Amino acid sequence: MQLTPANDKSERVSGSSWPVLATLITLVAVAVMVSLGCWQLARMDQKQQRLHSIAQKEAQAPMQVFEALQSFSEVRDVPVRFVGQVDAMRVILLDNQIYQGKPGYAVIVPVRSEGQQFLTNLGWVAAPNQRDQLPVIQLPSQPVTVDGVISVPGNNRLISETATQFNTFPLRLQQIDIAKLNLQWGTSMPNILVQRIASTPDLAGFTPNWQAVVMPPEKHLGYAIQWFGLALAAVVIFFSVLLRRVKNNDNHGTNTRKT
Repeated sequence: MQLTPANDKSERVSGSSWPVLATLITLVAVAVMVSLGCWQLARMDQKQQRLHSIAQKEAQAPMQVFEALQSFSEVRDVPVRFVGQVDAMRVILLDNQIYQGKPGYAVIVPVRSEGQQFLTNLGWVAAPNQRDQLPVIQLPSQPVTVDGVISVPGNNRLISETATQFNTFPLRLQQIDIAKLNLQWGTSMPNILVQRIASTPDLAGFTPNWQAVVMPPEKHLGYAIQWFGLALAAVVIFFSVLLRRVKNNDNHGTNTRKT
């Protein structure tokens, strides 16, 4: 006579039969992937709004820099045109700037216009082959007419500044901290960085390579779909393995009762 415990089936799908650790790992992984997908969607929305703002501001005539500072609460991406005198004695080389696959520097200098100074990115120059060598920079001695766009330097916490002094030039920096430069130099430059698009004279030695939006919104959408797809795949794989486990337990229980 064969005995079949009434709770045999429930024991096979609960207690020690349920993969608790695998469940927890799957839940955490799915939650992380869904969060990353939502973050990518949020970034897509931010990029779309940024592109819309850029299009609106580009439709306006270029302004003087300090006129733009007084006219806009959000001065980023405002087109400007000014005549300024480059401070050739204070050249900043912003490190780790890649252009067309080549390493180099962004050449940033204080420019005086309308009796006030602000930083301007003249463009990209290639780095010498040796790390301890710096590129030779030749700057115009006459005033320059610049067409550009205003940007606002950001503080990247992943970048560690290696400079310990700020009064030997050219000054190689890992990121632009205008508050620190003002403190070191005794200046009062606004927290902006003008990106040169074109100029007269042309400044042929410097390559303007400013991009307001590096990654378009469509790429963020693509990444979001990938994260959501991975989350769905993890759920499908988990339940497939679980169903196979339950089926194997059922077969094992049937064979045991027969014996």
